Amino acid sequence: MFIAILKLFNRIFFKERSNTYILSVLFKKMSSGFLYGKINNINWYDLLNGGKQIRYKSYTRFLDYSRVPKLEESDLQEQFVKGCGPGGQATNKTSNAIVLKHKPTGLVVKCHETRSLDQNRKIARKILLTRLDNLVNDQNSLQNQKEQLMKRDSIKKKQKKKKLQDLKNAFVERENLK
Repeated sequence: MFIAILKLFNRIFFKERSNTYILSVLFKKMSSGFLYGKINNINWYDLLNGGKQIRYKSYTRFLDYSRVPKLEESDLQEQFVKGCGPGGQATNKTSNAIVLKHKPTGLVVKCHETRSLDQNRKIARKILLTRLDNLVNDQNSLQNQKEQLMKRDSIKKKQKKKKLQDLKNAFVERENLK
């Protein structure tokens, strides 16, 4: 992103070839979470992104959380083990990986995503909860609910795209633009 901004500065300022530049840069984070900036009344957010808005759609408000099982600490067995993988000596000497076992179901999760033991414990619990939810609720698990919502949205997008293409084709035929 920073390199793209520098290239844009280059393109704008060296194109004009004037000695004086009034560079007023105003950065603010908008409520939508996008970086916004104006340089000499040029909106470079649109220049960099082509005016396209990049969005991540969240399905969390549509999910049914009532069936998600609760993790009891008495049902969990924690074991701290040495990590493996890239990192060399620092990874092989420290016991910051965690093996978490759910006693009633026998599910086992090993987590070594970060160097921090606390973060690995949190991540392991999230993974175990997701697996337990998939095991207990099967079709009604949060992961399956999210996948069903995503499928529904993709079908709607395909239908909308097909409808727009049909309208374009009808317009071209009606106006004899071929």
